[in-house]
Amino acid sequence: MDQSETIELLTASAPAGELPPMPIDADLITDGNPIARGTVLMQTADKKVTAGIWTCEPGAFRWTYTWDEFFHVLEGAVTVITNDGTRHTLGPGDTAHFPNGLKTHWHVDRTVRKFFVIRTHEPFEL
Repeated sequence: MDQSETIELLTASAPAGELPPMPIDADLITDGNPIARGTVLMQTADKKVTAGIWTCEPGAFRWTYTWDEFFHVLEGAVTVITNDGTRHTLGPGDTAHFPNGLKTHWHVDRTVRKFFVIRTHEPFEL
C-alpha cells in the first residue's frame, strides 16, 4: 500500500422514520400492493459493495437477482420461493444469501425490514 493512501473507517446509523421510495416494477408484482422503501447507507470506494436498509409492505412479487446479496431480517416475515419450489420462511434474526442469477417469488406476510449487503460486478450507481 502506498504511504500516501488514507484508509478510513466508515460508519452509518440506521435511519429513523420512513425510508425513501424504492419501488418494485409493477410488472413483477403478482399480488397485493408491496410498497418498497430503502436507502443505501454506504458503499466501498469502487461502488461494487453496497449496504443499506430496505422495507416492504405485504404483497407478492417476482425477483431475479442480478447481484449477490446477503441480508439480515430485522422485523416482519417473508416467504421466498426459489424456482425449484423450495420455500424459505424468514423472520427477525434470520440471515440469507441470494446468489447472482437466482429467480425467486417473494410473499411478504408482515411488513419486512432488512439490512442488506450487495456485491455487483459493475459499480452500483445511485
